[in-house]
This record gives sequence, C-alpha cells and structure tokens, in this order.
Amino acid sequence: MSKDTNPQVKVTESKDGSVKITQPKGVHRGVTVLLEQPDEVVRESVGGFVTFLKEKAVVGLAVGFIIGQQAQGLIKQLVDSFITPWINIIIGSELPKRATVFGGQQFAWGKFLYILINFIAVLVAVYAMVRIFKLDKLDAKPVKKKKS
Repeated sequence: MSKDTNPQVKVTESKDGSVKITQPKGVHRGVTVLLEQPDEVVRESVGGFVTFLKEKAVVGLAVGFIIGQQAQGLIKQLVDSFITPWINIIIGSELPKRATVFGGQQFAWGKFLYILINFIAVLVAVYAMVRIFKLDKLDAKPVKKKKS
C-alpha cells in the first residue's frame, strides 16, 4: 500500500447552506458529495424543467415539428407518384429535367415548377388538416379577470 502524503481536501459550509470544496494546488482528488435529501433536489430540478416545457409549449412545438417532417415526406411522395407523372404526360418529359438555354445560361424552370408544385401541395394539405380537424379552434379562450 502506498502512503497518502497529500494534504486533505477542505470542505466549508456557509450560513446559506452552500458548500465550498477546496483542494491544495497540484492535488486532484475525486470528491463525493452526499446530499441530505437527494429526492427533493432532483424533484426541484425536474419540476423546474417540466414547468419550463409547459410554459413555453415546447412539447407541442416538438410534436408539430415531427409531424411536419413526416407530412413533408408523405406529400413529396404524393407529388412524385401521382401529380408529376400527369405533368410529364402533358409536357412530354421529366419535369425536373426541363430547362431552357438562353445567352449561354441554363434556366432550370422545370426544377422550379416541380418545387412550386410541392409547395402548393403542402399548403393545400396543411389547410385541409386545419379545417378538417378544426385545429384553428384549439386556442384557449383568454381568461377575463374580474374587476374588484
């Protein structure tokens, strides 16, 4: 066994209950902190975080973001599978590859039109979902304060 020649770690508790742990320079020891009531400390920390999530509507935002990402993929596939083939039949070639050369520059109007169609499809889908599920009526009515 090796003999420990390093000075001890100093622990000082202040009147407000905070604890200061100091070690001499050059001494690096692991310090274990034992809390008197760890459940309460954890509960306060988690409770504060949960309150933040509720006040800022973070959960609703996250759920909306995830649903939006999935809806985007669904709508893109709808456009690729059903709308774009009909447009390709009408104009005679693949829409995203359509371009015009003018003055030595290529204008990829087919890509723009393809993205515009996707955008319009997303707008229509979002509008339909809001109207069908009456999501525009979900906002809570403001609480009126009684005058004293």
